[in-house]
Amino acid sequence: MTIKTIVSKACLRAMLPLAAFVGLILPASAEDDVFLWQVESASNTVYLLGSIHLLRETDYPLSQPIQAALEDAEAVVFEIDIAESKSPQTAETFVQAALPDNPDEVLYNVLDDETYRLAEETIAEIGLPFTGFNNFEPWVLYLSLVDMQALQLGFKPEYGVDAYLFEQANLADKDILTLETVEEQIGFFDDLSTPIQADLVRQTLLELDTFETSMETMVAAWKSGDISAFESVVLDGIDDFPEVYDALLVQRNQNWITNIEAFIDRSDDYLVVVGAAHLIGEDSVIQLLKDKGYTVEQARNSSEGRAL
Repeated sequence: MTIKTIVSKACLRAMLPLAAFVGLILPASAEDDVFLWQVESASNTVYLLGSIHLLRETDYPLSQPIQAALEDAEAVVFEIDIAESKSPQTAETFVQAALPDNPDEVLYNVLDDETYRLAEETIAEIGLPFTGFNNFEPWVLYLSLVDMQALQLGFKPEYGVDAYLFEQANLADKDILTLETVEEQIGFFDDLSTPIQADLVRQTLLELDTFETSMETMVAAWKSGDISAFESVVLDGIDDFPEVYDALLVQRNQNWITNIEAFIDRSDDYLVVVGAAHLIGEDSVIQLLKDKGYTVEQARNSSEGRAL
């Protein structure tokens, strides 16, 4: 399930069917950690929140430390402009990127016979026509498979953490900033090599039977702030897919760190909301900040209601 989870956390959630966060979510106990960190300077606080891009209505309210960070921040920073990602222009950009550049990228020329047949059967079971996917590169089928599986389990993008906080930030008239553009996010998938795209499809099809169980484990770990458990689900075996890991996590983390570092020592407080996978592991945003000498502390739920 590694590929599926890593790519999902790379996020594209706001612009098309994508995400792999499903399953029975367990409530956090009073003393659990939270997937939230903070860096304090002499003049401000920068909060770093790991987001789950699809949740259920019953998963709200979010924990008190997350709510407190939102209230404290004058500015909220997202991966992309979520409102823009829903625009007709973004849909057109997505379609243009998804069109094959040459016959070697067409789905039926990329997948082996067994995988192609399994994909046809799976899409038919969902109740959708398969022929339309032959108009696009394989990564579109991958994203659609993951998203349709999540939606069948009851998880929706409008209940995702980033979507919720984007709405709340707008209602509170907070400044909203972004770390990258929608076009850049689309490009991360479109730029993956064709063999890797085929591997994404193949691996996802083979893992659909364990999808719900795997996601239950991951989301439960997220809700309790259990970094070790979350890493064991998301990063286990990722060394077998260095191109995916580098393109969707490592390079983006490195691109973001300059902007995040610039928020420190300003007068305003910031809440930075990114996919949870960007905040774990040796290449994470958290580790990059620590390597630069910053003290980064993880939040906890507590009976006193303190965030940290």
